[in-house]
Amino acid sequence: MFHDAGGARPAVPGNMAAVFLGIIEAFRFRRFVRPPCVLENLMAAHASPGAELPPQTSPALRVMPMPADLNPAGDVFGGWVMAMVDIAGALPAVRHARSRVVTVAVNSFVFRQPISVGDIVSFHADVASVGKSSITVDVHVFAERNPANPVVVKVTEARLTYVAVDAQGAKRVIGDSAPLCLVPPSSKELVLRMMPMPADLNPAGDVFGGWVMAMVDIAGAVLANRKARSKVATVAVDSFAFKQPISVGDIVSFHAEIVHVGKTSVTVDVEVFAERNPEHPVVVKVTEAKLTYVAVDAFRAKRHIDEA
Repeated sequence: MFHDAGGARPAVPGNMAAVFLGIIEAFRFRRFVRPPCVLENLMAAHASPGAELPPQTSPALRVMPMPADLNPAGDVFGGWVMAMVDIAGALPAVRHARSRVVTVAVNSFVFRQPISVGDIVSFHADVASVGKSSITVDVHVFAERNPANPVVVKVTEARLTYVAVDAQGAKRVIGDSAPLCLVPPSSKELVLRMMPMPADLNPAGDVFGGWVMAMVDIAGAVLANRKARSKVATVAVDSFAFKQPISVGDIVSFHAEIVHVGKTSVTVDVEVFAERNPEHPVVVKVTEAKLTYVAVDAFRAKRHIDEA
């Protein structure tokens, strides 16, 4: 029996593979293509000694787990990791197939280290082999942690197989077209990349603006944390513009850059792009914002950034 990509997330009802094609309405905007898909990976600079380095490619997903994702032991729930790995692996499969895909096998899955709340978790996915209708993908997962002394560790690795299907759910032959490599036109660092789910929708059927604002706040805080080497608190949203709606199934990338550092504050620009429509992929800018954060100590009092 086929299972849809992303189907490991039990809270999401229905046929989740449809998010890749069935409910995406493509907009006619300029296509940005920058082959090859190789980007500088700043996480590699913080890899722990002797550890496997993250690939020098853009991650399929980059997320920060929240307290709601914990298990009773206080670590991030393994099912959350498996769901994210399933989604991450499906993304290059969808790009290669130019259609829906469904997960048919988890060939291997290894948890190497636990993941904690606050870790920045990057899922790197590469196509390992392509058959007539199937695509096998390797996924390697790394966590960046501890802002005061940043390190990057490998936490999970897996191999999954997907099958391309048509609109009726029947297997289809994968064409010979090379997958397009779409890169958002931003010089800023890729901080987060995720795929919103039906639970993130508003009553109008678009992704809730509050979800976008929350993710922008997290994205900006990632760079502020690194600069302060401590916790930070958001003190101002200096500007925030929604340029286009986001849909379920869009691959949403959050790019950020520090634009000002004060004695205790860090101001960050964030740009948000959405990749959509697997058959004819496009990347569009959906949001831009500027936020200010203040470095705080363990007692939540302001602290000087240069004391780090």
